[in-house]
Amino acid sequence: MLLFIPYEIETLTQERPWANWLLMAACSIVSLAANFDSMPKETTEALILNGWHFPGLIGHVLLHADLPHLVGNMIFLWVFGNAVCANTNNWLYLPAFLACTLLAAAVHVLADGSPAIGASGAINGIVGIVLAMYPLNRVHVAWVFIIRGGSFSCSAWIIILVWLAFDLWGVVTGGDLIAYWAHIGGLLGGVAVGMSCLHFGWFQLTQYDHRSLLQILRGEKDGGFN
Repeated sequence: MLLFIPYEIETLTQERPWANWLLMAACSIVSLAANFDSMPKETTEALILNGWHFPGLIGHVLLHADLPHLVGNMIFLWVFGNAVCANTNNWLYLPAFLACTLLAAAVHVLADGSPAIGASGAINGIVGIVLAMYPLNRVHVAWVFIIRGGSFSCSAWIIILVWLAFDLWGVVTGGDLIAYWAHIGGLLGGVAVGMSCLHFGWFQLTQYDHRSLLQILRGEKDGGFN
């Protein structure tokens, strides 16, 4: 199986992304508590995304099937979440993450409907915000194929579209017990959230960054230094 694992986005860090760290801690604590039966069964069941049940629409991001599931999601949240959170605002990041969570959950309920857990849909929303803000910034990615591996870097939009292609293929072929529709809904929702925040000036690029997707669509020139 071929895996692409991001480990860095080339952008400035303007403040400590404590809001993202808080989300990571919450996901880790609740997931481990549920997996080790340290949390009441009724609470765990209430957090599962299962239809339009409100606690599950938000709480499913806190649950993960096992440790690899949790670690994989937290790697993506660390890389993409820190990049967004550290260059926007910790207080704006939290409602942006919540919006991505709800959009991913809504698409999953409408298109799939099966019970689901995991933060990957919401995290794909943060990836979508990265696509809106930093499409031309470079992302450093490690790859693993069976027993071989290496690394490469490319513009964010390239690797994000590759991941989207994997999700679209998963929708077509099915299987794997992966909430592909949540991934797709989260990504598209994140792009919408990011574009809206850029339009209203709530999110802004640094002088280090290339053009945002909004600037590209408007035909503006690159004002960054890289």
